[in-house]
Amino acid sequence: MAKEFDFSLIKKQAVNYRQIELTIHKAYKSLEASKKVIDTDTDSSFILAYEAMLKASLALMLSRGCRPRTGLGHHKTLVEFSGFVLGEKFADIITTYDRMRAKRNKVVYDIALVSEAEATQAADLAGKYVDVVRNKIEEDNPQLRLI
Repeated sequence: MAKEFDFSLIKKQAVNYRQIELTIHKAYKSLEASKKVIDTDTDSSFILAYEAMLKASLALMLSRGCRPRTGLGHHKTLVEFSGFVLGEKFADIITTYDRMRAKRNKVVYDIALVSEAEATQAADLAGKYVDVVRNKIEEDNPQLRLI
């Protein structure tokens, strides 16, 4: 995915391990909620799975002492930053995550529906992604054990 990253899209901030831990915890809560509603509301399940990935991406960015600048495009910034940090090994996951970002926009702002299969795939991918990000944060910060 992103071999380079536009650092003008982010701003520096002090690393706060409690904030990182809470953000990862929220990612897992969104993932859990995604799985709970899949049988009754596939659109919400998909959105919650995407939000789990977004929160994990934010935790990853926070662990690097930065956060996205506010405004239009901050979701894409999180996706691109994650691709930059995680590297080629996770390019397929990042590509799917970016497609989910676009689909989520259509579900929220247009008239688009999510099938049960899409929602299930989204929840499965989100679970893998949040674990990958948590492991990366812990690997980069050995003093930190999340969840």
